[in-house]
Amino acid sequence: MGMASPKTKAEAREQIAKLQGDIAREKASLAYHKATFKGPSAEYGQLRMRQSIADKKAKIAELRAKIPSLP
Repeated sequence: MGMASPKTKAEAREQIAKLQGDIAREKASLAYHKATFKGPSAEYGQLRMRQSIADKKAKIAELRAKIPSLP
C-alpha cells in the first residue's frame, strides 16, 4: 500500500484519515459501477472493489490498535 509504519500518534491518525478518504471514493465508485455495468466481468470488478475497501478497513483497525502504544 506504500504506507510506512507510523512513528507517532499523529502519523497514525493521518494515515487513518487518508484511508477513510480512499474508502469513501471507492464506495462511490462501487455504487457507480453497480449502476452502470452488468455481467460477469462487472461482478468481478465489484468484488475487487469490495476487497480493496475491506483491506483498507482492516488497515484502519490495525492502526487504531497501535495508537495507544505510540508516542
